[in-house]
Order: sequence, then structure tokens, then C-alpha cells
Amino acid sequence: MKTKKYFLIFITLLLFGIVALDARTEDQTVDSRITDINVNDVNGTTEIEIKSSAPFTYTIFRPSDPYKVVIDLQNTQLGGFQKKIVVDRDGVMDITPTIDESMPDVAKLEIALTVPADIEPVYSGNVLILAFDNPVSDEMLAEDKEAMIPEEDMLPVVAEEKGKVTKYVGEKISIDFQDTELIHVFRLIADMSGFNIVVSPEVKGKFSMKLTDVPWDQVLDVILRNYGLSKTIEGNILRIAPIEIFAKEEEAIAKANEAREKSGDLVTKVYPVNYANVNDVKSVIETAKILTKRGFISVDARTSSVIIKDVEQRHEEYENLIKAIDVATPQVSIDAKIVEVTTEFQKELGVQWGVLWKPDKKINIGAPGIPGGVGFNSSNPLMVNLPAVNVSPGKGGAIGLGYITASQIFTLDLQLSAMESTGEGKVISNPRITTSDNEEAKILQGKKIPYQTVSSEGTQTAFMDATLELTVTPHITPEGMIVMKINAKKNEADFAGPQVLGVPTIDIKEISTQVLIKNNDTLVIGGIFKNNNAFTKDVVPGFADIPILGYLFQHKSTVNSTNELLIFITPRIVKQL
Repeated sequence: MKTKKYFLIFITLLLFGIVALDARTEDQTVDSRITDINVNDVNGTTEIEIKSSAPFTYTIFRPSDPYKVVIDLQNTQLGGFQKKIVVDRDGVMDITPTIDESMPDVAKLEIALTVPADIEPVYSGNVLILAFDNPVSDEMLAEDKEAMIPEEDMLPVVAEEKGKVTKYVGEKISIDFQDTELIHVFRLIADMSGFNIVVSPEVKGKFSMKLTDVPWDQVLDVILRNYGLSKTIEGNILRIAPIEIFAKEEEAIAKANEAREKSGDLVTKVYPVNYANVNDVKSVIETAKILTKRGFISVDARTSSVIIKDVEQRHEEYENLIKAIDVATPQVSIDAKIVEVTTEFQKELGVQWGVLWKPDKKINIGAPGIPGGVGFNSSNPLMVNLPAVNVSPGKGGAIGLGYITASQIFTLDLQLSAMESTGEGKVISNPRITTSDNEEAKILQGKKIPYQTVSSEGTQTAFMDATLELTVTPHITPEGMIVMKINAKKNEADFAGPQVLGVPTIDIKEISTQVLIKNNDTLVIGGIFKNNNAFTKDVVPGFADIPILGYLFQHKSTVNSTNELLIFITPRIVKQL
């Protein structure tokens, strides 16, 4: 009896457990299902309306792809919306309903847009409205019908870069099909486009579609996407087949090319290099990774040649690449004028570099308010106007830059000639040098100062540089302008300053800059000063030694002068013969 009693108790508990489990399962069932999905254009704003049989919660995701929006509807079933919904209007391409097996109670809607747009969700009752601001309409996408289309090599669909909107330029058509074979639609498109269309036997199926005033090439793309198809163009023949067919063809072609490269005979060819460095050419070919696994490349520096051993079909690619990079490097001629001016003339230049411009178009050499200036007439505007107010030349001023246009070079030469004729300055050097594009040119002028050093090996004579050094690296832009990297350095011995064992200190002035200048225009560098101090004493022998009265028979004078160096740099592009 006890056994029977325990058995009845066990059966009772088991039944309660099953009922509780059923109740819990029933509680966890999905509460709602999607009843309708609509896409509307409301005052220029695209709205997607999602209706459900009961209230629901939702989550909106924006993936890294700006053309996609994912909506998760919790505790909701897809209902009758199990297949992709093709929209292709009002900025929405399609809506793909899916169910994640790991979350069977979540209905997922993936929305594909034709252009990125901001989303503003509005939820009320059982309806969720997604408003997309300023989407691109189909009419706007089809505006450019006169795009340049290659006649033989390109389907009349202009495919933009990845991530951009596709512009359709085909003639607009209106269609209304119900359970129509795909082949019939492709025949219609063939008649509209003028292409001969070849459809793979694997393309089968029926579809229903109603479109009004849509470019035929857009209709074709929509159908191909819906059915996992793709297309290629060969002359005026348009091939349509499943994506897998084209993938297999590409794979077969790649394998055939690889087999041909493995079995083909190796051919050695010598490519002469006229302008480029052979090692640079070799590096470019190796970096491009166009050599086959059996290919080999070497260089012969003596004959400036590149030697390549590879299969025959690759040599055409090598030849085209070498021709593209083996071109003559443009050259730039650099004309420099190094000018030294005296204190008086420098005072004028300290106020306005180069010249003083007056309304009567007369260029005066001589500071404002200082008589005795030398003048000549010119119709050119002011060459350089860089005020250096309150700069004491004796204390050293800041190095500055000026600019002279090509039309004013003649005026500059006249001014420098007038300056030399009055003794207020001189052109101490006029070097010219030609260098290749992006190659450094160096001009060095000065002297070496000897001095003695004492070491365990005895007394030795060493030298220090007191030079004016100018380095220029030009680069020619595609527009014909010239970018110059300039370094100007002046090292000068200062014998009037402190000395160590008779060795003077070196006064260093340096400027480094990069400027953009027109061809044949002139850059001016100033502010490099040189101090000259001289002491003289004239006496009458014998009488000058008389105490007190001797001052009447002697003359002392101290002359302090400061010269400034101006550097004029004129780059000129050398024309190729």
C-alpha cells in the first residue's frame, strides 16, 4: 500500500511540473507579430511605417556601413514578412526580414539605403515610424543621362566608387508583371538597351514587380540582386548568370594563368634604363609584386640595364612599367646674386628693401630725407617692401625674405649697377648652378682661418671655416611653380671679440625656410650683417712725443662700418631639348 501511495504522489508532482512548465513556456511565447510594413514620402522625408499586433520594444543599430540600418523588435514575430521587400524608391533600396536562431523571439529588419541619412524614430501604440532626413530620390539619381560611356567596354551604368550612389542613365520604363518568367523581362531589357543578352541556363524562376518610370539599367540591377545573379559585358553582348558561375569562371582563368606561368618557358630580356637609377627601377618592380614565383630580376650598373628572366606573357607588363618610370628628371637652373652694401646704403634698405617707390614712378636709391640719391625712371611697381624699423645694423637684425617678380629683374640689375657706381655697395658673387628636380644644389664662398693647436704630438695648424653657404633644393610642381627648400648660413670670424690663444670666435647667422615661387621670379634674403672696425693714428715724428703738446701733432680716427649681405635667388626651369 505504501508503494502505491508513493507512486500516486510521484504522479501528482509530475503532472504539476508539466503544467508549470507549460505555463512558463506560454509566458515566454512571443507577444506580437508584424502586420504591415509601408514606405511613404511625407513632405520630402522618407518614412518607414512598421505595424504590429501588440506593443513591442525596439533597438536601432547603425553598422559601420552608412548605407545600412538594423532594427531589432523584441518579443515579435515576422508574421507574413519572411522574404526581402524590394522598395527602390524614396531613398530606400530594400528591407530584409531575418530571425537570428540564437534569439528566436527577436524580429530583425535590415534596411538598405541608397544614400546615408539621419534617422528619427517615433513610436506610438503598436506603430513604429522611422523618418529618414533628406534621402536621394530616384529622379535625382537618374539626372545625369549624358555621362561619358565607353561604347564597347562598359555597360551604360555609371558605377561610382565604393560607398557612393550608383547613377542610372538608361531609358525609363514602366513594367507590371505577375508571376512572369525572368527570361521575358531580360528580353524586354535587351530591346530597350540595344544589347544582345545571353542568359545562362541556370537562370530560372518567376517574379512579380510593378515599377513606373524607372531606368531600365536600375530595373536590371534590382532583378539581379533579388535572384543572386550577376552580369558581364563582352563587346555588345550582356551575359547574365548566377554569381557562382562567374566566380567559378574567374577561378578557372586564374588557375589556367597560374598553370601557364608554371609550365611556360622562361625568357630573359635586357631593358636599358636611360634616366632613372637602375636599382630604383629594380626596387619598384619588386615592390609591385608582378614577378612570378619563377621570375628573377637583376641589374647591370655598368650598362645601366635591368635584366629580367620570366615567362613571356609578363614581359609586356615589365616593359610598360619601365617606360612609365624611366623619364627624364626636370632640371632647375639657380641664379644667385650675393650683394654687399655699405652702412649708408644699408640704412635705406633697412627702411624699405631695394627701392623707394614714389607716385612719379621714379625709383630713388638713397634713404628718405637723405639728399644725393641716385634715381632712374621705371614703370615697375615696388620690388621689395619689408620694413625693418628700429633695427640697428650694428647690433644685427633679423634675417628676412623678400620677393621680386620676373618682370622686375631688369630694374633690379639697374639698381645694383647704380649702387656699384656710387660706391655704396658691390656684387661680390654671381654664381649659377643647375640641379635636377628634388636634388640639392650647394654654393659655398669664403675662406679658411688658420690657427695653431698644441698637443702631445706638438704644434699643429688647423683651419676653421668663415664662409657664406647657400643650399637650395628645388621641386617643380605640376602647375609649373617651384618649391625651394633654402638654407643660408654665414660664418664670420670676430677678431674684435674675445679670443682664445689668438683664435677668434665665429659669428654664425643661419636661416632655413621653404617657399613657393613662380618660374623666373626672385627670392631675396637679407639681414646678414658684417661689422668692420678700423683705428688709424697719424703723427708728426718727434713732435708727437712731446708731453701734452704732442697731441697737437697727431690725428686719431676710428671708423666703424656695417655692411649687409643680400642674397637674390632666381630659379628657372630648364626646358628639355
